[in-house]
Amino acid sequence: MSCHKFNQLKSRAGFSSLLLAGASLLLAVNHVQGQEALRISMAGDLAASMRQQAMSSIGYYNLLLGPTAWKFSSGLGVSYNDNVRLQPKAESDVIFRPNLDTQMHWPVSLKNSFDVSLGAGYSAYVQHSDLSQFFLTPGTGLSFDVYLGDFKINLHDRATITQNTYENPGTSGNNRNLVSLENALGTSVLWDLDETVFNLGYDHVNYVALSSGQGGQPNAASENLSANAALRLRPELLVGLEAGGTLINYSRRDASIPLVVPGAVQWNAGFFGSAQITDYISARLDAGYTVYTPDNTATNLVTSGSSGLYFSLSLSHRVNQWVNYTLSAGRSTDLSAYGQAQSYYTVRVDPNWILFKKFSLSTPFWWREASLAYNSTAYQNQNYDQFGLGASLGRSLSQKLTGTISYQWIKETSDQANLNYTVNIVSLNFTYRF
Repeated sequence: MSCHKFNQLKSRAGFSSLLLAGASLLLAVNHVQGQEALRISMAGDLAASMRQQAMSSIGYYNLLLGPTAWKFSSGLGVSYNDNVRLQPKAESDVIFRPNLDTQMHWPVSLKNSFDVSLGAGYSAYVQHSDLSQFFLTPGTGLSFDVYLGDFKINLHDRATITQNTYENPGTSGNNRNLVSLENALGTSVLWDLDETVFNLGYDHVNYVALSSGQGGQPNAASENLSANAALRLRPELLVGLEAGGTLINYSRRDASIPLVVPGAVQWNAGFFGSAQITDYISARLDAGYTVYTPDNTATNLVTSGSSGLYFSLSLSHRVNQWVNYTLSAGRSTDLSAYGQAQSYYTVRVDPNWILFKKFSLSTPFWWREASLAYNSTAYQNQNYDQFGLGASLGRSLSQKLTGTISYQWIKETSDQANLNYTVNIVSLNFTYRF
Protein backbone atom coordinates (compact mmCIF):
# COMPACT_ATOMS: atom_id res chain seq x y z
CA MET A 1 0.00 0.00 0.00
CA SER A 2 1.37 3.47 -0.85
CA CYS A 3 1.95 6.14 1.77
CA HIS A 4 -0.77 8.32 0.21
CA LYS A 5 -3.44 5.60 0.25
CA PHE A 6 -2.45 4.56 3.77
CA ASN A 7 -2.82 8.11 5.12
CA GLN A 8 -6.20 8.45 3.36
CA LEU A 9 -7.36 5.29 5.08
CA LYS A 10 -6.11 6.60 8.41
CA SER A 11 -7.86 9.96 8.07
CA ARG A 12 -11.26 8.30 7.38
CA ALA A 13 -10.98 6.04 10.42
CA GLY A 14 -9.37 8.67 12.58
CA PHE A 15 -12.27 11.11 12.83
CA SER A 16 -14.89 8.83 14.34
CA SER A 17 -12.22 7.07 16.40
CA LEU A 18 -11.00 10.35 17.84
CA LEU A 19 -14.52 11.36 18.88
CA LEU A 20 -15.01 8.15 20.84
CA ALA A 21 -11.53 8.34 22.29
CA GLY A 22 -12.29 11.83 23.56
CA ALA A 23 -15.41 10.59 25.32
CA SER A 24 -13.45 7.69 26.77
CA LEU A 25 -10.79 10.04 28.08
CA LEU A 26 -13.43 12.18 29.78
CA LEU A 27 -14.59 9.06 31.60
CA ALA A 28 -11.11 8.25 32.89
CA VAL A 29 -10.16 8.78 36.52
CA ASN A 30 -7.15 11.01 37.03
CA HIS A 31 -3.53 10.14 37.73
CA VAL A 32 -4.00 9.67 41.48
CA GLN A 33 -3.58 5.89 41.72
CA GLY A 34 -6.18 4.33 43.96
CA GLN A 35 -9.07 1.87 43.81
CA GLU A 36 -7.70 -0.98 41.73
CA ALA A 37 -10.53 -1.42 39.23
CA LEU A 38 -10.71 2.31 38.52
CA ARG A 39 -6.92 2.52 38.34
CA ILE A 40 -6.89 -0.16 35.64
CA SER A 41 -9.78 1.56 33.87
CA MET A 42 -7.81 4.82 33.92
CA ALA A 43 -4.77 3.08 32.45
CA GLY A 44 -6.94 1.71 29.66
CA ASP A 45 -8.46 5.08 28.83
CA LEU A 46 -5.03 6.71 28.80
CA ALA A 47 -3.71 3.98 26.50
CA ALA A 48 -6.70 4.48 24.18
CA SER A 49 -6.06 8.22 24.04
CA MET A 50 -2.38 7.72 23.23
CA ARG A 51 -3.26 5.11 20.61
CA GLN A 52 -5.74 7.42 18.92
CA GLN A 53 -3.17 10.23 18.94
CA ALA A 54 -0.73 7.92 17.21
CA MET A 55 -3.39 6.92 14.68
CA SER A 56 -4.13 10.54 13.81
CA SER A 57 -0.42 11.22 13.18
CA ILE A 58 0.66 7.91 11.66
CA GLY A 59 2.13 9.81 8.72
CA TYR A 60 5.61 9.00 10.04
CA TYR A 61 6.58 5.35 9.83
CA ASN A 62 9.68 3.34 9.05
CA LEU A 63 8.22 0.42 7.17
CA LEU A 64 5.07 -0.61 5.30
CA LEU A 65 4.35 -4.35 5.22
CA GLY A 66 1.13 -4.93 3.31
CA PRO A 67 -1.62 -3.05 5.19
CA THR A 68 0.49 -2.53 8.33
CA ALA A 69 2.65 0.45 9.27
CA TRP A 70 5.66 0.07 11.58
CA LYS A 71 7.70 2.55 13.62
CA PHE A 72 10.99 1.78 15.34
CA SER A 73 13.12 3.67 17.85
CA SER A 74 15.95 2.84 20.22
CA GLY A 75 17.37 4.40 23.33
CA LEU A 76 20.35 4.32 25.65
CA GLY A 77 20.33 5.64 29.18
CA VAL A 78 22.93 5.85 31.90
CA SER A 79 22.16 6.87 35.46
CA TYR A 80 23.86 7.25 38.82
CA ASN A 81 21.84 6.14 41.85
CA ASP A 82 23.33 6.84 45.30
CA ASN A 83 21.01 4.39 47.14
CA VAL A 84 20.07 1.46 44.90
CA ARG A 85 18.67 -0.66 47.76
CA LEU A 86 16.69 2.18 49.36
CA GLN A 87 18.21 1.58 52.80
CA PRO A 88 19.42 3.95 55.56
CA LYS A 89 22.97 2.79 54.75
CA ALA A 90 23.24 3.80 51.10
CA GLU A 91 24.92 1.76 48.36
CA SER A 92 25.52 3.59 45.06
CA ASP A 93 25.86 2.30 41.52
CA VAL A 94 25.88 3.22 37.84
CA ILE A 95 23.17 1.69 35.65
CA PHE A 96 23.11 1.35 31.85
CA ARG A 97 19.71 0.95 30.15
CA PRO A 98 19.60 0.13 26.41
CA ASN A 99 16.11 -0.34 24.94
CA LEU A 100 14.27 -0.89 21.66
CA ASP A 101 10.68 0.18 20.87
CA THR A 102 8.39 -1.01 18.07
CA GLN A 103 4.87 0.09 17.13
CA MET A 104 2.58 -1.51 14.54
CA HIS A 105 -0.79 -0.26 13.30
CA TRP A 106 -3.10 -2.34 11.12
CA PRO A 107 -6.37 -0.72 9.92
CA VAL A 108 -8.38 -3.93 9.52
CA SER A 109 -11.28 -1.91 8.09
CA LEU A 110 -12.33 1.73 7.90
CA LYS A 111 -13.21 1.66 11.60
CA ASN A 112 -11.61 -1.41 13.15
CA SER A 113 -7.88 -1.55 13.90
CA PHE A 114 -5.28 -3.77 15.51
CA ASP A 115 -2.31 -2.19 17.31
CA VAL A 116 0.87 -3.61 18.80
CA SER A 117 3.34 -1.70 20.95
CA LEU A 118 6.43 -3.41 22.29
CA GLY A 119 9.22 -1.69 24.18
CA ALA A 120 11.85 -3.64 26.06
CA GLY A 121 15.30 -3.09 27.49
CA TYR A 122 17.76 -4.14 30.13
CA SER A 123 18.99 -2.38 33.28
CA ALA A 124 22.62 -3.39 33.83
CA TYR A 125 24.02 -2.50 37.28
CA VAL A 126 27.79 -2.17 37.24
CA GLN A 127 28.43 -3.20 40.87
CA HIS A 128 25.15 -4.75 42.08
CA SER A 129 24.60 -7.34 39.37
CA ASP A 130 21.83 -9.01 41.39
CA LEU A 131 19.67 -5.95 40.63
CA SER A 132 20.16 -6.17 36.85
CA GLN A 133 16.82 -6.75 35.18
CA PHE A 134 14.94 -6.76 31.87
CA PHE A 135 12.15 -4.18 31.68
CA LEU A 136 9.17 -3.20 29.53
CA THR A 137 8.60 0.42 28.55
CA PRO A 138 5.21 2.07 29.33
CA GLY A 139 2.53 1.34 26.75
CA THR A 140 3.65 -2.17 25.88
CA GLY A 141 0.73 -4.34 24.82
CA LEU A 142 -1.82 -5.43 22.21
CA SER A 143 -5.08 -3.70 21.38
CA PHE A 144 -7.95 -4.46 18.99
CA ASP A 145 -10.71 -1.87 18.45
CA VAL A 146 -14.07 -2.92 17.01
CA TYR A 147 -16.90 -0.48 16.15
CA LEU A 148 -20.52 -1.71 16.01
CA GLY A 149 -22.94 1.16 15.54
CA ASP A 150 -22.78 3.33 18.66
CA PHE A 151 -20.58 0.78 20.44
CA LYS A 152 -16.82 0.72 20.60
CA ILE A 153 -15.35 -2.56 21.88
CA ASN A 154 -11.70 -2.79 22.86
CA LEU A 155 -9.85 -6.05 23.50
CA HIS A 156 -6.42 -5.63 25.05
CA ASP A 157 -3.46 -7.15 26.82
CA ARG A 158 -1.19 -4.64 28.58
CA ALA A 159 2.04 -5.40 30.44
CA THR A 160 4.15 -3.20 32.74
CA ILE A 161 7.22 -3.79 34.87
CA THR A 162 7.79 -1.59 37.92
CA GLN A 163 11.53 -1.21 38.46
CA ASN A 164 11.73 1.64 40.94
CA THR A 165 10.60 0.53 44.39
CA TYR A 166 9.71 4.07 45.43
CA GLU A 167 6.82 3.82 42.92
CA ASN A 168 5.34 1.16 45.19
CA PRO A 169 6.22 2.57 48.63
CA GLY A 170 5.50 0.85 51.91
CA THR A 171 7.57 -2.23 51.12
CA SER A 172 10.14 -3.08 53.73
CA GLY A 173 13.20 -5.12 54.67
CA ASN A 174 14.54 -7.37 51.91
CA ASN A 175 11.53 -6.36 49.79
CA ARG A 176 12.84 -2.83 49.24
CA ASN A 177 14.32 -3.78 45.85
CA LEU A 178 11.03 -4.79 44.35
CA VAL A 179 10.67 -5.60 40.64
CA SER A 180 7.28 -6.84 39.52
CA LEU A 181 5.41 -7.66 36.33
CA GLU A 182 1.76 -6.66 35.97
CA ASN A 183 -0.19 -8.07 33.02
CA ALA A 184 -3.79 -6.98 32.39
CA LEU A 185 -5.94 -8.95 29.94
CA GLY A 186 -9.44 -7.67 29.37
CA THR A 187 -12.05 -5.76 27.43
CA SER A 188 -13.99 -2.52 27.60
CA VAL A 189 -17.24 -1.46 25.92
CA LEU A 190 -18.08 2.19 25.26
CA TRP A 191 -21.65 3.14 24.28
CA ASP A 192 -21.79 6.72 23.02
CA LEU A 193 -25.25 8.31 22.60
CA ASP A 194 -23.98 11.88 22.21
CA GLU A 195 -25.64 13.33 25.34
CA THR A 196 -25.00 10.19 27.41
CA VAL A 197 -22.01 7.86 27.48
CA PHE A 198 -21.76 4.46 29.17
CA ASN A 199 -18.55 2.51 29.78
CA LEU A 200 -18.08 -1.02 31.13
CA GLY A 201 -14.72 -2.73 31.62
CA TYR A 202 -13.31 -6.02 32.86
CA ASP A 203 -9.67 -7.04 33.42
CA HIS A 204 -7.92 -10.11 34.75
CA VAL A 205 -4.55 -9.03 36.16
CA ASN A 206 -1.58 -11.21 37.07
CA TYR A 207 1.14 -9.85 39.36
CA VAL A 208 4.44 -11.72 39.14
CA ALA A 209 7.44 -10.98 41.41
CA LEU A 210 10.64 -10.87 39.33
CA SER A 211 13.25 -10.03 41.96
CA SER A 212 15.02 -12.70 43.97
CA GLY A 213 15.47 -12.57 47.72
CA GLN A 214 12.04 -11.11 48.48
CA GLY A 215 11.46 -13.36 51.48
CA GLY A 216 8.68 -15.36 49.82
CA GLN A 217 6.78 -12.30 48.56
CA PRO A 218 3.75 -13.90 46.87
CA ASN A 219 2.47 -13.61 43.35
CA ALA A 220 -1.13 -12.50 42.92
CA ALA A 221 -4.09 -12.39 40.55
CA SER A 222 -7.11 -10.10 40.56
CA GLU A 223 -10.48 -9.76 38.83
CA ASN A 224 -11.51 -6.16 38.19
CA LEU A 225 -14.84 -4.75 37.04
CA SER A 226 -15.51 -1.04 36.45
CA ALA A 227 -18.52 0.88 35.13
CA ASN A 228 -19.53 4.48 34.68
CA ALA A 229 -22.30 6.52 33.08
CA ALA A 230 -21.98 10.16 32.07
CA LEU A 231 -24.37 12.92 31.06
CA ARG A 232 -23.16 15.84 28.96
CA LEU A 233 -25.02 18.83 30.44
CA ARG A 234 -23.18 21.27 28.19
CA PRO A 235 -20.49 20.76 25.55
CA GLU A 236 -17.85 21.67 28.14
CA LEU A 237 -19.45 19.97 31.18
CA LEU A 238 -19.78 16.24 31.87
CA VAL A 239 -21.12 14.64 35.07
CA GLY A 240 -21.72 11.02 35.95
CA LEU A 241 -21.67 8.05 38.30
CA GLU A 242 -18.87 5.48 38.67
CA ALA A 243 -18.40 2.14 40.42
CA GLY A 244 -15.83 -0.61 40.57
CA GLY A 245 -14.98 -3.87 42.28
CA THR A 246 -11.85 -6.00 42.71
CA LEU A 247 -11.19 -9.52 44.02
CA ILE A 248 -7.49 -10.26 44.63
CA ASN A 249 -5.80 -13.47 45.78
CA TYR A 250 -2.15 -14.22 46.61
CA SER A 251 -0.13 -17.42 46.20
CA ARG A 252 3.01 -18.66 47.96
CA ARG A 253 6.27 -18.69 46.02
CA ASP A 254 7.97 -20.70 48.78
CA ALA A 255 5.91 -23.31 50.65
CA SER A 256 8.21 -23.04 53.69
CA ILE A 257 7.33 -19.37 54.25
CA PRO A 258 3.90 -18.44 55.71
CA LEU A 259 1.61 -16.38 53.53
CA VAL A 260 1.49 -12.93 55.12
CA VAL A 261 -0.62 -11.06 52.57
CA PRO A 262 -4.36 -11.83 52.68
CA GLY A 263 -6.71 -11.94 49.73
CA ALA A 264 -9.24 -9.17 49.68
CA VAL A 265 -12.39 -7.74 48.15
CA GLN A 266 -12.65 -4.03 47.40
CA TRP A 267 -15.48 -2.03 45.91
CA ASN A 268 -16.21 1.64 45.42
CA ALA A 269 -19.06 3.84 44.20
CA GLY A 270 -19.23 7.55 43.62
CA PHE A 271 -19.66 10.40 41.16
CA PHE A 272 -17.46 12.49 38.92
CA GLY A 273 -17.53 15.74 37.02
CA SER A 274 -15.35 16.99 34.18
CA ALA A 275 -15.29 20.58 32.93
CA GLN A 276 -13.46 22.75 30.44
CA ILE A 277 -13.48 25.84 32.64
CA THR A 278 -11.77 28.15 30.15
CA ASP A 279 -9.88 27.69 26.90
CA TYR A 280 -6.78 27.07 29.00
CA ILE A 281 -8.09 25.34 32.16
CA SER A 282 -9.74 21.92 32.45
CA ALA A 283 -10.54 20.02 35.65
CA ARG A 284 -12.03 16.77 36.91
CA LEU A 285 -13.28 15.68 40.33
CA ASP A 286 -14.02 12.10 41.45
CA ALA A 287 -15.47 11.38 44.90
CA GLY A 288 -17.23 8.51 46.60
CA TYR A 289 -17.03 5.72 49.13
CA THR A 290 -14.77 2.67 49.14
CA VAL A 291 -14.76 -0.52 51.21
CA TYR A 292 -11.74 -2.83 51.58
CA THR A 293 -12.33 -6.25 53.18
CA PRO A 294 -9.36 -8.66 53.64
CA ASP A 295 -9.93 -12.32 54.40
CA ASN A 296 -8.62 -13.96 57.59
CA THR A 297 -6.67 -16.86 56.07
CA ALA A 298 -3.22 -15.23 56.24
CA THR A 299 -0.87 -15.69 59.19
CA ASN A 300 0.92 -13.09 61.32
CA LEU A 301 -1.78 -10.52 60.63
CA VAL A 302 -4.46 -8.65 62.51
CA THR A 303 -6.89 -8.17 59.64
CA SER A 304 -9.89 -5.89 59.69
CA GLY A 305 -11.98 -4.12 57.09
CA SER A 306 -11.29 -0.58 56.02
CA SER A 307 -13.79 1.88 54.60
CA GLY A 308 -14.06 5.57 54.00
CA LEU A 309 -14.40 8.38 51.51
CA TYR A 310 -12.16 8.74 48.48
CA PHE A 311 -11.64 11.73 46.25
CA SER A 312 -9.35 12.77 43.46
CA LEU A 313 -8.93 16.12 41.76
CA SER A 314 -7.03 16.80 38.56
CA LEU A 315 -6.37 20.16 36.94
CA SER A 316 -4.63 21.11 33.71
CA HIS A 317 -3.70 24.76 33.13
CA ARG A 318 -1.89 26.47 30.28
CA VAL A 319 -0.73 29.66 31.99
CA ASN A 320 0.82 31.23 28.89
CA GLN A 321 2.99 30.28 25.92
CA TRP A 322 5.93 29.57 28.25
CA VAL A 323 4.36 27.71 31.19
CA ASN A 324 1.77 24.94 31.65
CA TYR A 325 1.21 22.49 34.48
CA THR A 326 -0.97 19.63 35.72
CA LEU A 327 -2.05 19.17 39.33
CA SER A 328 -3.50 16.05 40.95
CA ALA A 329 -4.51 15.41 44.55
CA GLY A 330 -6.57 12.83 46.36
CA ARG A 331 -7.30 10.33 49.08
CA SER A 332 -7.62 6.64 48.28
CA THR A 333 -7.15 3.02 49.36
CA ASP A 334 -4.75 0.94 47.27
CA LEU A 335 -4.53 -2.86 47.19
CA SER A 336 -0.76 -2.50 46.62
CA ALA A 337 -0.13 -6.01 45.32
CA TYR A 338 3.51 -6.13 46.45
CA GLY A 339 3.46 -4.00 49.54
CA GLN A 340 0.65 -3.79 52.05
CA ALA A 341 -2.81 -2.41 51.44
CA GLN A 342 -2.63 1.27 52.33
CA SER A 343 -4.80 4.35 52.63
CA TYR A 344 -3.12 7.58 51.64
CA TYR A 345 -3.28 11.23 50.71
CA THR A 346 -1.23 12.40 47.76
CA VAL A 347 -0.44 15.59 45.84
CA ARG A 348 1.53 15.87 42.60
CA VAL A 349 2.39 18.91 40.44
CA ASP A 350 4.01 18.66 37.00
CA PRO A 351 5.09 22.08 35.63
CA ASN A 352 6.45 22.33 32.08
CA TRP A 353 8.56 25.28 30.98
CA ILE A 354 9.06 26.37 27.38
CA LEU A 355 11.75 28.99 27.94
CA PHE A 356 14.31 28.22 25.24
CA LYS A 357 14.00 27.24 21.62
CA LYS A 358 14.50 23.48 21.03
CA PHE A 359 14.59 22.81 24.81
CA SER A 360 11.92 21.28 27.05
CA LEU A 361 12.07 21.57 30.84
CA SER A 362 9.86 19.89 33.46
CA THR A 363 10.12 20.15 37.26
CA PRO A 364 7.72 17.65 38.93
CA PHE A 365 7.28 17.28 42.68
CA TRP A 366 4.98 15.15 44.83
CA TRP A 367 4.05 14.22 48.40
CA ARG A 368 2.34 11.13 49.81
CA GLU A 369 1.24 10.30 53.36
CA ALA A 370 -0.01 6.77 54.00
CA SER A 371 -0.96 4.26 56.68
CA LEU A 372 -1.23 0.49 56.29
CA ALA A 373 -4.73 -0.97 56.30
CA TYR A 374 -3.92 -3.62 58.93
CA ASN A 375 -1.25 -4.69 61.42
CA SER A 376 1.39 -7.31 60.67
CA THR A 377 4.23 -8.92 62.58
CA ALA A 378 6.14 -9.09 59.29
CA TYR A 379 5.61 -5.45 58.20
CA GLN A 380 6.11 -2.92 60.97
CA ASN A 381 6.23 0.37 59.03
CA GLN A 382 2.61 1.23 59.70
CA ASN A 383 2.81 4.84 58.50
CA TYR A 384 5.10 6.70 56.15
CA ASP A 385 5.61 9.97 54.27
CA GLN A 386 7.24 10.26 50.88
CA PHE A 387 8.51 13.43 49.21
CA GLY A 388 9.93 13.68 45.72
CA LEU A 389 11.06 16.31 43.28
CA GLY A 390 12.97 16.39 40.05
CA ALA A 391 14.01 18.24 36.93
CA SER A 392 14.28 17.06 33.34
CA LEU A 393 15.84 19.00 30.46
CA GLY A 394 15.44 17.67 26.93
CA ARG A 395 16.68 18.83 23.53
CA SER A 396 16.44 17.62 19.93
CA LEU A 397 20.03 17.05 18.84
CA SER A 398 19.06 16.24 15.25
CA GLN A 399 15.96 15.34 13.26
CA LYS A 400 16.00 11.81 14.69
CA LEU A 401 18.07 12.07 17.89
CA THR A 402 16.85 13.48 21.23
CA GLY A 403 18.79 13.83 24.47
CA THR A 404 17.48 14.28 28.02
CA ILE A 405 19.25 14.88 31.33
CA SER A 406 17.24 14.50 34.52
CA TYR A 407 17.53 14.50 38.31
CA GLN A 408 15.29 12.95 41.00
CA TRP A 409 15.34 13.26 44.78
CA ILE A 410 13.10 11.00 46.89
CA LYS A 411 12.87 10.85 50.69
CA GLU A 412 10.71 8.40 52.64
CA THR A 413 10.23 8.36 56.41
CA SER A 414 8.24 5.81 58.40
CA ASP A 415 7.47 4.74 61.96
CA GLN A 416 10.54 2.48 61.80
CA ALA A 417 13.74 4.55 61.68
CA ASN A 418 15.70 1.71 60.09
CA LEU A 419 13.39 1.88 57.07
CA ASN A 420 13.93 5.58 56.34
CA TYR A 421 15.88 6.41 53.21
CA THR A 422 16.88 9.19 50.80
CA VAL A 423 17.88 8.60 47.19
CA ASN A 424 19.34 10.83 44.46
CA ILE A 425 19.22 9.75 40.81
CA VAL A 426 20.97 11.53 37.93
CA SER A 427 20.26 10.23 34.42
CA LEU A 428 21.29 10.90 30.82
CA ASN A 429 19.13 9.39 28.06
CA PHE A 430 19.32 9.37 24.28
CA THR A 431 16.49 8.32 21.94
CA TYR A 432 16.95 7.66 18.23
CA ARG A 433 13.99 7.40 15.87
CA PHE A 434 14.85 5.34 12.78
